Amino acid sequence: MGILIGVFSVAVFMDWRFYRIPNACIAAGMVNGMILTYMSFSWTGLVCALGALAVLFLVFYPFYLMGALGAGDVKLFMMMGCFHPLMQKDGLLHYMLVTMALAAVSSALKMAVYPECRERLFYLARYIRKAVVTGAVDTYEVDRTQTRCVVRLSIPAFLSLLLMGAGIYH
Repeated sequence: MGILIGVFSVAVFMDWRFYRIPNACIAAGMVNGMILTYMSFSWTGLVCALGALAVLFLVFYPFYLMGALGAGDVKLFMMMGCFHPLMQKDGLLHYMLVTMALAAVSSALKMAVYPECRERLFYLARYIRKAVVTGAVDTYEVDRTQTRCVVRLSIPAFLSLLLMGAGIYH
């Protein structure tokens, strides 16, 4: 767990500071997760960890393609799949649910504090209404210079990991 927290700490710092999570950081976490899994569960655990990694990629990569998630977020979730000893039974599912709940709370707080985040939400509501009523679907380009509205999933993912490590949930 210490290695995972260390790797996550670096990932959160890099994401917060530079809006990027280095591949070397993710690779270090994945390799350590696979080694830990192999040492604890032999080949069976390693196959399960690789399966979790593949499923997480297949689930979250389309969200990256749509622009809903960053590549670093997808890679962080894949890295968590490599740590099979921590994710036994429904651990990975619980981890993802807690992470997404924390991200939702973070998003709601940002909307309460920053007017530009509320503006985006109102635009989305008008867009959906227009699409439902008229059937017209326009393209919408997000202003990437407004970073206040971005929810970095590395922070909720890290908080979720700390809650799991503290035994708040399994």
